[in-house]
Amino acid sequence: MKKSALKVKRTLSRQRAVSVFLSIWFLSPVFSLSAVTLTGSNGRAVEFHSIKSATPKGITAQMVPDGPILGIPWEKLDLAALEKDQKAIYEAYLRTKAGETIELSLNDAAMTGESPAPVSPVSPVSQPREKYSGWMDTKVGSVEFMLQMPTAKPRGVLVLSLDDFGDSFRYVMGHERGSGVWSDFQNKHDLALLSYSLGTGNQDPTKLDDFAFAQKGSSKTLFTALGHFATKLKEPGFADLPIALYGAGRTGAAFVYNFVQVHPDRVLAAVVSKGGFYDAEPTAASAKVPVLFIWGQYGTNHELWKSENSAEPILVRYAAMKPNWTNAREPRGRDDQNPVVEYLAKQYLLAMIPRRMPEAKPAPAPDPVAPADGAPAEEKKSEPSPAPELPEPVELDRSKGSVGNIRTGEVVKITDPSAELGPDETFIPNADVAKVWKPYILGELEPPAPK
Repeated sequence: MKKSALKVKRTLSRQRAVSVFLSIWFLSPVFSLSAVTLTGSNGRAVEFHSIKSATPKGITAQMVPDGPILGIPWEKLDLAALEKDQKAIYEAYLRTKAGETIELSLNDAAMTGESPAPVSPVSPVSQPREKYSGWMDTKVGSVEFMLQMPTAKPRGVLVLSLDDFGDSFRYVMGHERGSGVWSDFQNKHDLALLSYSLGTGNQDPTKLDDFAFAQKGSSKTLFTALGHFATKLKEPGFADLPIALYGAGRTGAAFVYNFVQVHPDRVLAAVVSKGGFYDAEPTAASAKVPVLFIWGQYGTNHELWKSENSAEPILVRYAAMKPNWTNAREPRGRDDQNPVVEYLAKQYLLAMIPRRMPEAKPAPAPDPVAPADGAPAEEKKSEPSPAPELPEPVELDRSKGSVGNIRTGEVVKITDPSAELGPDETFIPNADVAKVWKPYILGELEPPAPK
């Protein structure tokens, strides 16, 4: 790639191209000279630090060495340019049509134009455990769950529920404990990271994975997995820790939204980003859970998916419940996830988790044995004390919030917490959220460049 192509912009274009993964990541200020250059369907050339694998849905890749693993659909790539310039990846693409997943692990030092050596079709979670250093795994039915612990004793769990088709773990599988894109959650809030892979291979845009319907049993699957991990960790209280959730995409966002409605007593805060199957009915309890709804102003995925319950109608339908929900409409935004969306989601969760995190009750002291003949009291020898009971998340004080106007970006102090907000208004829980919400809905939010 010519040097001129390496001069990337630090600011986001106000009129983004079709593929964000192949354009918005131009925020990165420096690229390695050993990067792999791919051309997007929009004609733009983008450099990647490495290409991890080729799957039936697309490639997985890293922009920078310590960055997240991104999933890039084949339709976002210029396949003619791929065939011409990156033959190894193109031939892997041809093999994926038969359902194979090809491990590539390529950078341009390895891009000689030769085909990669034949490998057996695999899914990420079927690899040896050491392939995912720092991650524990368990299987409940057909669902694989992966857990990464924080460096300190965990106070909660952050569920990363991503992807249209339930292959969530591939987006975080390269994350190292305590560093990288989710490090703030592990280091500041002592959260364990939990992700999953459904392994269903469902590619029908109109057929939603059953896992998305938390109200029909998949939430119990997640709780079972937490129980398995608690046993492995020898920490019985781990299974009962409070949960924060980040859901993105068709299956990912649907599971998170539906989970919040079914188990509001377990949820610290949640983000649902550009989903379309928000089907579970909210309750008075679930309406109190702080939830950020991210959606594109011109998004049309819900039409493709044949879903009626995307963010826009849901926010209108349940406004009378005065929920602690925040409307985050991306101006001129469409269906794609992108770094701006991800940054907003993280900042929202980082702002809400400490305000909702309950204080654990201490374990009860052992009962002393009554002394005999003036002998000193002795502690009763018994089984280890059960884990301390964890209270529910701290309820938000709505009167301390603000009201935001999604058209103008104006944020004013709430005057009547019990009043229903107008059609252009939304609840803003605190100043930290307002700080990122306002520039986001005005199209001015600029996340920091990847390290």
